[in-house]
Amino acid sequence: TVGMVFQSPDNQIVATVVEEDVAFALENLGVPPEEMRRRVDEAMKMAGIYEYRERAPHNLSGGQKQRVAIAGVVAMRPDCLILDEATAMLDPRGREQVMQTIHHLNKNMGITVVSITHYMEEAAQADRVLVMSKGNVVMEGTPKEVFSQTEKVRALRLDVPQAAELRDELVKAGIPMPEGIIDTGACAQALYELLK
Repeated sequence: TVGMVFQSPDNQIVATVVEEDVAFALENLGVPPEEMRRRVDEAMKMAGIYEYRERAPHNLSGGQKQRVAIAGVVAMRPDCLILDEATAMLDPRGREQVMQTIHHLNKNMGITVVSITHYMEEAAQADRVLVMSKGNVVMEGTPKEVFSQTEKVRALRLDVPQAAELRDELVKAGIPMPEGIIDTGACAQALYELLK
């Protein structure tokens, strides 16, 4: 099965209470009440929204609403989760919370995640990156393979991760930096090695 989370959680939230919203799809699928209660509780705990279970979704922050939408999909136990710009309307903290939840789903629960995003910092966390332009795949590979080609990525009117941009600027300034730096940890380590 495939679950989908959209850009605006308000387009997915249908109930007036968080736990009822998370249970909505399960009710429609005819899941027995005991099984439904267990799945809803598990999904809310996994998404970090259990404490909000009796609250009205419209009173939650954008990140919390998005995690309600994710919990509703996860309760269905999909094999694959598609995120269509799921963090686009969130502030940096909300984006980070949602990305931590997604990482947990993928690494700890084995759910395949397909994330459509314009945030290259998010794309850099993926196992595999596809860059599309005008409906065609124009770049494909690991994040390191894709984002090491900073000029090509920029030519497609996309940003590159900040660490890759910093690495390029340091190389232009004559500082020898290794290829393939796309995250701050690797950038800091390379600078540390230079200063030793």
